[in-house]
Amino acid sequence: MHAPGWLAVLPHGERFALSLRAAGVPVAVSEDIGAVVDAAERPVVLIGQFTGAPAAVRYAQTHSGLAALVLVSPVLGMWDGASDELADLMDEVSFGPALGDLPTLWLHGSGDEIVPISDTRAGTDRIRGSAFEEYVAAGLLTDGEAVTRVLEFVRRVV
Repeated sequence: MHAPGWLAVLPHGERFALSLRAAGVPVAVSEDIGAVVDAAERPVVLIGQFTGAPAAVRYAQTHSGLAALVLVSPVLGMWDGASDELADLMDEVSFGPALGDLPTLWLHGSGDEIVPISDTRAGTDRIRGSAFEEYVAAGLLTDGEAVTRVLEFVRRVV
């Protein structure tokens, strides 16, 4: 299978990384986003899934050089399950700058009870830039559907 000309970087999310790898996407999972981005020899698509989303967004708010940002069922805005550390990071994201012209895709399921879409939308509305797209799946967002949407998005923007 031909590997795409971009690298997916996730702060965490081995299960989703496995799904991306199965689709032929080169993937790096690391909490040290900056080190991976700096070492990358191809365009980087930063993917923040669930509780990894605030770190991904904060990186995008404070650094340049990403090809795109993807948020998969992200914990942004408000979330009752956040630790103090995660809540602080979510606040930094909420009060940080919008994402400007960075191509950004937000994927979420309308029936997600763990991360309610209304709570996340409060966060995405604060960071939304001029190249922000969203896809809301009916019910729950599956990894397969998320990977398909990521691949379609990245083909268009990278």
